[in-house]
Amino acid sequence: MNAIVPIQLQTMNSLEIAELVQAEHRAVVLSIERLAKRGIIQLSSMVKVENKQSLSPNKFTNAYQFTGEQGKRDSIIIVAQLCPEFTARLVDR
Repeated sequence: MNAIVPIQLQTMNSLEIAELVQAEHRAVVLSIERLAKRGIIQLSSMVKVENKQSLSPNKFTNAYQFTGEQGKRDSIIIVAQLCPEFTARLVDR
């Protein structure tokens, strides 16, 4: 019997990217907007995500959400832009 397995769409948002590269979320957002303006990446949609590091009563923040193959490509470009060490490891590999 073949089981139907739902395909899980991989996603990454700008807040997760900020945590990954140890940068402020605002710097990541500015980088995303700058890269999109230059046509290097596609500007993705904004979603509300829980910011676990926030001390404010409103723990939700707007973040860019990257999904699918295009989102994977764009998130790698963003991380490479923000973290030269990551780019070096990627090139070395």
